[in-house]
This record gives sequence, C-alpha cells and structure tokens, in this order.
Amino acid sequence: MKVQDLYNPMVKFILSSPLHPMMSGGTMLLTFTGRKSGRQFTTPISYALEGNEITLITNRKHGWWKNLQDAVPVVAKVSGHYLRGTAQVVPADESALIAAMEKVYRGMPKEKAVEFAPDAVLIKIALN
Repeated sequence: MKVQDLYNPMVKFILSSPLHPMMSGGTMLLTFTGRKSGRQFTTPISYALEGNEITLITNRKHGWWKNLQDAVPVVAKVSGHYLRGTAQVVPADESALIAAMEKVYRGMPKEKAVEFAPDAVLIKIALN
C-alpha cells in the first residue's frame, strides 16, 4: 500500500471539514474531470494563490496532471471556499519551475527545488 492511499483520503476529509484551517493555508482540493473516463476526481495539492491565479506543482510520475494539458474547467477548494477556474499545464523551463516551487513550497531550499525540477509539472489555474 502506498502512503498516498492513506494520506490523500485523510487530507480530503480534513479539507472538507470544519478542521480545514489545520491544512488549508498550504493545501487545497482540486476537482477536475478525467479526459478519457469522464469521471470526476478530487486530489489534495499544495498551492500558491496570487490574485486570480493559483500555482500548482506536481511530480510528472503522478498521471492525474495529464487531464489538465488542455485548458479545462476545475473547482478549487481553497480555505473552505469553492473557486471555479480554468486549469492548464504550463510549459516551463528549469528557472520558472524553481521559482514556482519556491512560491508553492514556502521555505523549500533552492537545492531541493533544483533537484525536483526535472520531474516537476507546472499547472496554473486562472480563476473566474
């Protein structure tokens, strides 16, 4: 059993409950529709919110991001509030990925960001 198999349901529960302030400062719930299955998926993910844009970073090995390669409607639950927007994977060079990781993972040492960058995927959500 993978850690995510236990972690994700627990985080989803917390972020969907009155206890959400414990985690919602740095983690949100992202709901999107599968491009092949048409099913709805919800995943917890770290984020950075600036104005009307949310920045997300995920690891390339997690396949869910492929559902966001084209601009797609999503719902983000941020700090207990549902926000609608359009998410899209953004092609990014190493420096843009590192800058995004420093925003999303506040306090991440630059060496760690450089190490993670080759496997990182940058996603931006434009809020409606």
